[in-house]
Amino acid sequence: MSIRILSFFICLLLIPLSVAAELSKKEKLAATAVLAVAKNKGDTKQNKQNSKPRLATITVSGVDSDLKKNIELHMPVTIPKCTADRAEVKQFFTSVKKHLRKASRALGYYDSVFRSGGKIVDGCWKLRLRITPGRPVKVVSQIIKIIGEGSLEAEFLKILKDYPYKIGDELNHQKYTDFKTKLSETALSLGYFDAEFDKHIIKVNPLTYQASINLQMDTGKRYRYGKINIEQKVLSDKTIQNFLILKEGNYYKTEDLINQQQLLQRSGYYKLIKIDVLHEQAKDNRVPINISLQRNKRNAYKFKVGYGSDTGGRISAEMERRWTGSKGKKLNIKTQYAENLSGISLKLISPRKNPEDNNLVYNLDIKQDKNNDVKSRSINLGGIYTRKYDNGWIRTESVALLLDTTQDVGKKSNNTKQLLFGVGLEKTKADNLLYPTDGWRLKLSLIGAAKNLLSDHNVVQTEIFAKTVKTIGSGHFVGRLHLGASIVNNLDELPKSLRFFAGGGNSVRGYTYESLGEPNPDAKGKVLGGKNLLNLSLEYQYPVTEEWSAAAFVDAGNAFDDWGNYKLHIGIGFGARYKSPIGPVRIDIGFPKDDLRDPHLHLSIGSDL
Repeated sequence: MSIRILSFFICLLLIPLSVAAELSKKEKLAATAVLAVAKNKGDTKQNKQNSKPRLATITVSGVDSDLKKNIELHMPVTIPKCTADRAEVKQFFTSVKKHLRKASRALGYYDSVFRSGGKIVDGCWKLRLRITPGRPVKVVSQIIKIIGEGSLEAEFLKILKDYPYKIGDELNHQKYTDFKTKLSETALSLGYFDAEFDKHIIKVNPLTYQASINLQMDTGKRYRYGKINIEQKVLSDKTIQNFLILKEGNYYKTEDLINQQQLLQRSGYYKLIKIDVLHEQAKDNRVPINISLQRNKRNAYKFKVGYGSDTGGRISAEMERRWTGSKGKKLNIKTQYAENLSGISLKLISPRKNPEDNNLVYNLDIKQDKNNDVKSRSINLGGIYTRKYDNGWIRTESVALLLDTTQDVGKKSNNTKQLLFGVGLEKTKADNLLYPTDGWRLKLSLIGAAKNLLSDHNVVQTEIFAKTVKTIGSGHFVGRLHLGASIVNNLDELPKSLRFFAGGGNSVRGYTYESLGEPNPDAKGKVLGGKNLLNLSLEYQYPVTEEWSAAAFVDAGNAFDDWGNYKLHIGIGFGARYKSPIGPVRIDIGFPKDDLRDPHLHLSIGSDL
C-alpha cells in the first residue's frame, strides 16, 4: 500500500478530539465552617445595583460530615440584611433552630443543642451558630413484613433480604423512606395497585437513645390485563396479534409494557407508539390497556459513497418497503456498484408468530466479484428460516440454488450449479452487545449439496466461528478462532463463494483481503483460495481516554487444501479504537511477520463480538 493511500485513509477516518477538562475542587469539611456567605457579587455590580442591600454572613461550627450536609439543605433562604435590627436577627435564629432541629432528627440526633449569637462588624452583622449534635439514636429492632397475595413474590423477597438498617445503625430517616419507596414502586410495577402500609411506625426512646421499626405492607390482590384495544391501520387484526406481548388475563407487569413498546418500535411499522393503562376503568382486578399506533413512512431510502478493502471504491443505494401488505412482509432492495464487488440484492422478510425471533426470508442475490486472483459471477436464490430459543440460541435452516461462473487467473471459467441445504446455530452472550468487556460468541454452520439433486458436485462444508472478550487489568483481551472445512473432490469444483480465503481486517491483518490461500500453479504470486481455513487472533485493548483505546494484536491463519500440510501466515501490529455511537471504529496497522517494511492499513466498524 502506497504512503499516499495510507495517508488518505488516516486523514479520512481520524476524528478530531475535543477534550473538555472540567476542574473541580473538593471542599474541606472542618469542625468550624462558613455555610453561607451571602454578599454582593463584587464592587462593580454593587455600584450598578445599589438598590440591593448587603446581607449578613453566618458562621456555623460544631458539626461535620453527613449532619453538616443535611443542615446545609435545611438552612433558611432568607438571610437578614447587614442593617437588620436585633428583633429581626432573633426571629431569624428562631427559624433557623426550628429547621435545623428537623434536620438533626432526620439523621437520628434528637437532643441537639443550638447556640447563636452575633455582632456588627464594619457596619454589617456577623452571625454565628454553634451546634452540639448530642448522642445519636440507634436502631435496636426491625419488624418488616409483607402480607397479602404478593407476599411470596420474588421481587419482594429480594428487597426483604436487605433491610434499611443493621442493628446498631444510627437512625437515618432517609433510609427508612427510601426502603418504603422501593416497596411501593415494586408493588406498582407488579400490578399490586391496592398495596398500602397498614403499619409504618418508628418508635424513639429519647432516654435510652433507641429506636424500633415496625413496617408492614399489605399488597392486596394483583391486577391482570383486561381488554387490550389496538388502534392502528397497517397490519391485519390477526397479524398484529403476533406482535403483542401483552395478553388479556395475564398478570400486569410494567416491564411488559416497556418491552411491548420497544418491540413495536423495532418493527419499523410505526413512528409513534402510545400505551395507556386505564386504571380508572379497572374492574374485578383487571385493568384495560389501550395501544395507539401511528404508522411510519412506508418507504425508506439510503444512499452511500465509500471505500472498503474488499470492494474498493463504491456507491450503493438501498430501499426498504416497511410493509408490502396487511401481513407485514418487508421488502429490501440493495444495489451496489464498486471496483471489485458489485451486485443487487432483494429480500422479502415474512414475520412469523414471534416476529423478532421467528421469520422466513426469501432472497435473491446477483453478484460480480472481481477481487484479487479469483473472479466470479453468481446468482443465489433461496430462503432462510430463523428461530430464536428462550435460552438465547438462534437456529437457522436454509435452502439456496447457486448458479456460479468462477475463473481463476490463467484458467478457463468454470460453471457450476449447486442446490445447497444448510443448518446453523449461533449465540452471543455479553455484558454489553455494543461495547462488550466480558462475553463470547459462537457460530456453527453446515451446508451440503448432492450430485444429481440439481447439483453438479457433492459438497459438504462446515464452519466454526468463536470469539471471546475478557477483561484483565485495566484493558481487555479479544480472542478469535475461525475454522472451516470442505469435503469435495478438488478445489476447482467449489465456486468462489464457497472457497475459503485468508487475509484482511477480519482475518490475518498485515495481509491484503483474500490474499492468502493455495498458490495458483498457472499464475505466479496468485492464489486460488482453499478447501479449509484456520484463523487465530489475539488482541489486547487498553483505554487511553474515555473514548479512545490503544490496541496490539497478533494474527495467524491461512486457507489450504490439506490439513496435513499447511503453513500459517502471521501478522502483527497495533491500532486504535474509537467509541462511536454506532459501535467501535477500528484503525489497525498490520505487518507480515517476515516483512515489517510492508505495512497494511485495516479499517472496520462494529462490535468486538
